[in-house]
Amino acid sequence: MIRVYGCQISYYTGKLESYLRYRGTPYERLPTTPNRRKIIAGAGAAQMPVVELEDGRWLSDSTPILAWFEGQQEAPTIYPDDAALRFVSLLLEDYADEWLWRSAMHYRWSYVQSRQYASGAIVDDEVQHVGGPRFVKRLRVARRQLNGFVRGDGVSKATWDHVEQGYLTALDRLEAIFAQRRYMLGDQPTVADFGMMGPMLRHFGQDPTPQEIMRNRAPGVYAWVARMWNTRATGAAAALVPKVDGPLAALLREACETHLVQLRENAVAQASGSNRYDQVIQGCQYQQVPSSRYRVWCLEALRREWAGLDHTARETLLEFLPQSEASVLWDESVAATSGYDPEGRAPFNRAINVFGKGVPPR
Repeated sequence: MIRVYGCQISYYTGKLESYLRYRGTPYERLPTTPNRRKIIAGAGAAQMPVVELEDGRWLSDSTPILAWFEGQQEAPTIYPDDAALRFVSLLLEDYADEWLWRSAMHYRWSYVQSRQYASGAIVDDEVQHVGGPRFVKRLRVARRQLNGFVRGDGVSKATWDHVEQGYLTALDRLEAIFAQRRYMLGDQPTVADFGMMGPMLRHFGQDPTPQEIMRNRAPGVYAWVARMWNTRATGAAAALVPKVDGPLAALLREACETHLVQLRENAVAQASGSNRYDQVIQGCQYQQVPSSRYRVWCLEALRREWAGLDHTARETLLEFLPQSEASVLWDESVAATSGYDPEGRAPFNRAINVFGKGVPPR
């Protein structure tokens, strides 16, 4: 049985667990913090999740982990055969991974009820071995997360409403999709669905404040979260949409206007050696956002996928991608050279954190 190291309320651990349940892959989930030294020695960084295979090999980073597991399957894949839809699914996975993260952390740690729930869950799951009163440990966890992943990641009075609108817009776009079909691209889950389970399951779908919003504003999304957690792969491929339709195009526009703009500005900051940078997204000014070498690697990956598309697939996608924001996918005047995993060994490479040592310093 494989071992999955990650917290019970972890964003990316939920994404991976959803996939493993879908594939019927037995696994044991273990906490990260008590096993930190072992994980760093094996994988390179104490991330959530990290996987230890039965043969002793270590895997890190949910995106390449899913890709590797899919490569071991003979069953119909979660990556669409159609080149344009495959790119769409990968872009939406990355949007869920790297853009909705800020909204998810904000709703978890900025609101008292969610903060109390999450700090207690983390203490009980991750730091039971640490001495001291439980309430003190909860306060320390909450302070660390709020100052680092919220205030330290550009959430302020000036950006508060836009950060929350990112979640609300995602709900509205997904609700329109699920009014027409069971999964994001059709009758079976794709990697876009599993990517979206990161924020929608363990944060928006579990934390009290955003969960209530989801139930009331987007009950179809709430039902999809449960459906994804319960779905199991069959031996037969199910139908996907033949092309990008209106509801899917609306979600793509949101991903381009937010996530791709952030990837562009982050790449510029990294190329100039800046640890923090300012960015304007949908008219909202974010100041002193932490730059990320890992997210340059995400842009590199999307560019490779774009470069591998044939002319027909590109022309199809250009009908739906706003070019002023999507041009970062092909505009080489924006440098995107992370130097991370140059051998292409992921998920078996030595991992790095999204932000430096793990938590953005305030």
